[in-house]
Formats: sequence, C-alpha cells, structure tokens
Amino acid sequence: MSPRRKHPSAAFQDEAARWLAFARGDLESAVALLATATPNRNVGYLAQQAAEKALKAVILLEAAPFEMTHDLTAVAAQLPPSFAQPLTTAELAWLADLETSGRYPNEGDTVTHDDAGKAVELAHLVLSAAGARFASVGIGEGRLEPE
Repeated sequence: MSPRRKHPSAAFQDEAARWLAFARGDLESAVALLATATPNRNVGYLAQQAAEKALKAVILLEAAPFEMTHDLTAVAAQLPPSFAQPLTTAELAWLADLETSGRYPNEGDTVTHDDAGKAVELAHLVLSAAGARFASVGIGEGRLEPE
C-alpha cells in the first residue's frame, strides 16, 4: 500500500500559511504548558506537532505534495533543497519519537521536563527557519496568526 499524500490546493500559499499558523499555535501551547504541572509528554507531543506542521507548511509553500507521515526525517527528506533545515537527522528522529511516546502508554521512554524543554527549543528552531522561508517569499507575520 502506497503512503497517502497531501496535495496542495490552488491557493497553496494560503494553505501553507494556515499550516504554519497551526504550527505556531501548537508551539505556543507547548511553551505555556511547559510552565505548568501538565505532563511533560503532552508538551513534547505538541512540540513535535509544531515542527511537523511547520516542515509540511514549507513543502506546501512550494506547491508540492507531501507524504502524510509523522516521521520527521521522512518529512524533511521532502523539503525543497534550498530550505536550510535547522535540525540534524538525529534531532528530527528524537523529536519524532515524542509523537508516539506522548500519545500512548508504554511506547517509549518517560518524557522528562528537560526533554520537554529540549523539544520546545527544537520546535522553535524549525518554526524560525520556516518563518524565514515564508518571509523570503513575502508572506509576513500578519498572515500567520495562530488559530
């Protein structure tokens, strides 16, 4: 069975901007929760989701389809070659693992507060790079408000 693919709409820039807005909303939630007694796994999950959506937004910005996967290394492999990916493959894989360990019990290691903080930092790097990519094509912050 071949993987599902997300194809951009005719209004691909608006669609890409919406994906990046969702990514920003996920990251803002992760940052807010990091300062509370919320389980660290939830913070890690939201940080992973922010990075994933931001990378997919960059792909959509090129009017290109992407594979529907949570594997950040697979998503990163679909990025345009001109995009300066800020994370290493190892960092992407580590962050991707939080998607599963954040959702299901007994699927991975316990997510510590330090892990949650690191996940937020990595997601910030991805969103900063994605935001710079959007700015380079004239899509500014005003169009990227979190929903």
